[in-house]
Amino acid sequence: MNEEIEELCDLGVDLADAGGFAQALEAYESAWGLLPLPAEEQEGAAWILGNIGYTRFLQGDYAAGRDDLARAMTLPGGDGNAFLHLRLGQCLFELGDLRRAGEHLRLAFAIEAEAVFVDEDPKYRDLIG
Repeated sequence: MNEEIEELCDLGVDLADAGGFAQALEAYESAWGLLPLPAEEQEGAAWILGNIGYTRFLQGDYAAGRDDLARAMTLPGGDGNAFLHLRLGQCLFELGDLRRAGEHLRLAFAIEAEAVFVDEDPKYRDLIG
């Protein structure tokens, strides 16, 4: 990824952390637009789309977050990413799909162990026992 893409993604993280979800999404979408085509095949595409999905989760738009995160997992480097599994599991949990939520939360745990649940609501960890 080039420096401008990384800066936009860092800005997106900072904005989302501060509650500026719409601005964070704009930063991530700008970063996505700078990826060479086809964007879906580029290094970092899963990370950008994962952050879009996470921002939608933070907004409470769990269905859109689920869709973005599920798509991110199909991109290079996405399937083995604990962050993506965690966030997809959280979206599914909030949508009431506890079976699939548990599958993704268990995969996140298998990749990162307890570290993946640090600073997360205990209800997600409790789902997988």
